Amino acid sequence: MKTKMIQRFLVLIFANLIFISCQETNTHVEPQYDGPPKGKIISVAQAQSMYETYSERRVPIIQKFEDSIDKQAEKFLPTRYAEYDLETIKQYIAYIEHEAKGAKVNIKTLRFYMSTYPASEKFPDGKIVKYPRRNSFFIVPTMAYEGNNVGFSIENMDGKSVAVPINKNSGKANSINAESDDSSNQMNEAGFFTSSSSTVQKSTSLIINDGQLIPPPGDDDFGNN
Repeated sequence: MKTKMIQRFLVLIFANLIFISCQETNTHVEPQYDGPPKGKIISVAQAQSMYETYSERRVPIIQKFEDSIDKQAEKFLPTRYAEYDLETIKQYIAYIEHEAKGAKVNIKTLRFYMSTYPASEKFPDGKIVKYPRRNSFFIVPTMAYEGNNVGFSIENMDGKSVAVPINKNSGKANSINAESDDSSNQMNEAGFFTSSSSTVQKSTSLIINDGQLIPPPGDDDFGNN
């Protein structure tokens, strides 16, 4: 009888350990629904107006410039939007939250950078350029650092994950303390955009890009059909 009780007790302990382990692995917690984000949702009419303004004031300029510098290429089609499937975005949020937690830093915002793919087949690191010459954007998480809101990556220092400002000129030149819940959290001044290639290679990037760009193919929601 005692043997059976012991076996049941061990099974319960094992099940609890599995449950705790699963909880630790999945650091992303779905926010509790509290209506739309206050002051952030725009109407369809507003979106239509903004879309049309971009069409009138930006698209022709981009198209004219790109066609003028590469007359041998096909007529340039400015990007109207990029998209990711919802699961990718959820996975990305879980990823950056996991990395930030490991480095004991809080994500403050997500920063969207306008960008353009280079007019070449490969990046300097040898990776394929998915959309040569095309307009795009990439997303960078930010943190509080020396009174500023700065983009960051993760670097391994002596076996510990450390949040590192992307721009080495962020904050004071010789400061290594970050603003976070853990005042002992150490940070190092290092660049990403302005650093050497060796610094870039040892950093864990939190930047997402390479969504599907439109056009071509496909239509959009506001008139570019």
